[in-house]
Amino acid sequence: MPQLTAAAVLQIGLLISALPAQYILSRWSGSDSTQRTQASRRLIDNWNRFKRTYLNLQAWKDWLIEWSLKERSIEPDDLPGESPAMEVFLLKQNNGYFADSTEPRSPRPLSVKYRVGQVFTHKQEGYYGVIVGWDERARAPEEWLNERYLSDMQNLRNTPHYKVLIQAVDGGTSETAYIPESDIVIVTGVQVFHPLLIYYFSMFFGDQYIMMPWLLQLYPHD
Repeated sequence: MPQLTAAAVLQIGLLISALPAQYILSRWSGSDSTQRTQASRRLIDNWNRFKRTYLNLQAWKDWLIEWSLKERSIEPDDLPGESPAMEVFLLKQNNGYFADSTEPRSPRPLSVKYRVGQVFTHKQEGYYGVIVGWDERARAPEEWLNERYLSDMQNLRNTPHYKVLIQAVDGGTSETAYIPESDIVIVTGVQVFHPLLIYYFSMFFGDQYIMMPWLLQLYPHD
């Protein structure tokens, strides 16, 4: 009886799986060859995306770095380019403010239009940024809200707000911010450069960034 090697077993497995895979594709996408090709590409893209996010050793290393960053006490100088106006972003003081709550956002509110990982440009100021978190309505200290939203802007407090990383402009510093949904205009095909990106995302996937596993647990439907 011939001896089966690992390579032979792998080849046999691929041959056996080819027929059911073809059947599934034909059932899902119809008999048209173009539809089958598109379905195959979608499956391959989804698999590659899953592999890069969950089967990537570096992605899990980055997650450990982020976890350790959250666990230790952070001083203002630890975060590069931190905006003085955003000092309440410091993890030891956040109290769940500014989209830093560790409570998973599930189910996802219909009122929240944009998703973590999407790149945007600010409607008034024109800078580029990427969304790293959101709240269904502004969640911040009352003092901060009163300073930001005057009497004629109080309605904005009850709209979705997003924590964002802002790309440095003209050699300036990279910052974080907490902005209302009305200030955001989504763009595609644009990458943002910020020193904290590696803590939140594993890669850029053409139209948005792919969340690290720990972040995906907080925003499972984004």
